[in-house]
Amino acid sequence: MKWTKWSKVAGLFLFFAVLPFLAGSAHGQKPIELAFALHTAPGGPDHAAVHKFKEWIESRSKGRIKVPIFPGGQLGGERENLEQLKQGEVALTQFGETVVLVHAPEYSPFAVPFVLPNVDTVYKYWDGKMGTQIKNIVVAKGKVHVLGMQRRGSRMLTAKKEVKTPDDLKGVKMRLPDTAPDWIAVWKEMGVIPTAVAWPEVFGALQTGVVEAQENPLYLIYTTKLYEVQSHVMLTAHLHSLFYWTMSDKILTSLPGDLKELVVKTVDEAARYGDKMAQEQEEDFKKKLADAGMKVMKVDTKPFVAKAQPAIERIRQKWAPGVYEEVNRVIAGK
Repeated sequence: MKWTKWSKVAGLFLFFAVLPFLAGSAHGQKPIELAFALHTAPGGPDHAAVHKFKEWIESRSKGRIKVPIFPGGQLGGERENLEQLKQGEVALTQFGETVVLVHAPEYSPFAVPFVLPNVDTVYKYWDGKMGTQIKNIVVAKGKVHVLGMQRRGSRMLTAKKEVKTPDDLKGVKMRLPDTAPDWIAVWKEMGVIPTAVAWPEVFGALQTGVVEAQENPLYLIYTTKLYEVQSHVMLTAHLHSLFYWTMSDKILTSLPGDLKELVVKTVDEAARYGDKMAQEQEEDFKKKLADAGMKVMKVDTKPFVAKAQPAIERIRQKWAPGVYEEVNRVIAGK
């Protein structure tokens, strides 16, 4: 009887000891890893938002999801990340305009310098029928989903000299991404010599003189320490960039229904968090760049806009039907 009594006690002990493991295996003992690739350097609102996503999703999923983050181009630049998403080698990333320029360039007037005047018009364009069309095309062609957006900041010109007018750019070797032919066309109209350099290599290219100028949002100019290799930043605000939170279709569709819904909702919240942060920090980064030794210059953008018009007119001919009318609608505030 004593043996039977202690056997029961031991049996109960073992049951409660392994219960957590049994419960864990019911959900899949090993958590699902959603690798998040970032081609940008840490320190900006993009990374802050991604870390907030990691915090929220790991907590809300009760450990069923883990998000390893690979910053600073560890897994390659945007082109590499785009292919990794398609193949399901990474789960998530943030792109600039690349994801649209590769898959739906005929629907992307927001990716042409000096077309849309502010970030509100960019959001209005995405909120309309063209935004829905882009998302459908990106899934069909690229096997990726655009799940969220946050402002990246207006793109500004930097150089190793003062630039007041387009004439000052004649013959300047300017870094431009090879995924953005419309950018190249517009800046070529200004007289620059376009030079394709992948983002992780830009600092070195500026340092060695492979290129002499580039353009990016203020926070990225600061976090990448371009103030060490560029002396002037011109507040051209020629493009109002967003970060597009994108996810591999292969991975998203493989998730259990409840986790899929949780990921989509949490991405949207994290993107809104990053958007608010970016909006609040833009003026702060002007000061940081000035404190770091850069000359932060206001410029009259009218001559740049006028100089860009022949290129914009040629680009407009390639837009899909209805895009030009939609651009006019959002600019008019309708």
